Amino acid sequence: MISPLADEKLRVAVIGVGAIGRNHARVYNEIEMADLVAVSDNDPATAARVGGQLHVPHYTDYRELLEREKPDVVTVSVPTTLHHKIALDVIAAGVNLLVEKPIAATEAEAIEMISAAKAKAVKFTVGHIERFNPAISELKKRLDAGELGRVFQIHARRLGPFPARVADVGVVIDLAIHDYDIMRYLTGSEAVRVFAETARRIHTGHEDILSGLVRFQSDVIGVLDINWLTPTKIRELMVTGEKGMFVANYITQDLYFYENDYAHSNWDALRAISGVSEGAMTRLKIERKEPLRNEIESFLHAVTENREPAVSGADGLAALKIVQMIVDAGKDSEVKQASN
Repeated sequence: MISPLADEKLRVAVIGVGAIGRNHARVYNEIEMADLVAVSDNDPATAARVGGQLHVPHYTDYRELLEREKPDVVTVSVPTTLHHKIALDVIAAGVNLLVEKPIAATEAEAIEMISAAKAKAVKFTVGHIERFNPAISELKKRLDAGELGRVFQIHARRLGPFPARVADVGVVIDLAIHDYDIMRYLTGSEAVRVFAETARRIHTGHEDILSGLVRFQSDVIGVLDINWLTPTKIRELMVTGEKGMFVANYITQDLYFYENDYAHSNWDALRAISGVSEGAMTRLKIERKEPLRNEIESFLHAVTENREPAVSGADGLAALKIVQMIVDAGKDSEVKQASN
């Protein structure tokens, strides 16, 4: 597909308008550079309701949508097992594509999707939305600027009650994939090995609790504390390094820096004796914005400017590969070595 000019509105559509897809449609409808032309869902009532709310045509057959509406960009937000088939049909139609995470049900499917998009020369991104949270964007800038010095550990806490919308995967692929992707993004490094303990306590089909460890090539240790068993929703990331600790709250979009007091000393001997001590705490100013809007706007700009998306298909594949390894490690109770 030839990319539209930067000053032209992109024709956009959403396939699958359940909880997440409905929000994609809403955001597209709010963005000036996008023209939401249709939605599709295999449930006629859902398709009709969302289409009616947004005053756009609705379909139950996404192929009919592609043929009639000829969109420039499509979001695919359907159960993971359907990503592969629908994505290949969208790509075959020459349409730029945003697929919700995880990229696919298997690595083989993900590889085929990436190859098809490359062959057809369409833009392809995966919805790893936490990269677009303003607190994480600010944290990434500060880590890249060396404000924490060497990074030692990244600890993710993603806890909350069981979401009724999830039926096809467990907590690792539904939630931990967010945090592994953020760890990889912040470190710019690949995993070399993982270990995990998982269990099924309430969610009988799949694991609903994870305690996991990831060792990165950069020597950073990732800690994954994830569950569907906590009655309150917690979304927090702690990054510990030689100069202190950053704490990011995904929900409030707050970012704090807790300083190691010894960071003021250039005398190595004194630092070795004193060790880590409590210093100042700073709440950093963040310009808050809906992460989904940031994600969608970023992809639309990639399409109009003919550049690579911020999150590539390869990024989606890398995240899928490791979380599947974590699932296996939890079942086997053994360390898994990653091959890069």
